[in-house]
Amino acid sequence: MGNLGYGAFATHPGEVLKDEIMERGISQRQLAETMGLTYSVVNEILNGRRPLTARTALMFEAALDVPADSLMYLQTKYNMQTARKDTSLLDVLKNIPKIAAVF
Repeated sequence: MGNLGYGAFATHPGEVLKDEIMERGISQRQLAETMGLTYSVVNEILNGRRPLTARTALMFEAALDVPADSLMYLQTKYNMQTARKDTSLLDVLKNIPKIAAVF
């Protein structure tokens, strides 16, 4: 897990996990069974269609020994990078005035 994908493009933690299981020769079905999750949940996470939660990050950590906090950091970075590209959110943000504390 040398490069956790902190580059210019958002990297979903599922991409890192997918590479990890491919490198180890583990199938998505085998991983899902080991973790007690359905195949579809694991597949959606690995393909970036479902966010990683603290619970699933800990499950991946237990199964693969990949640090859950690193996976959650990746998810947070992905969420922030994705939100910053959301034009409807950007329009809302432009209309929020700055508030300064008065002492």
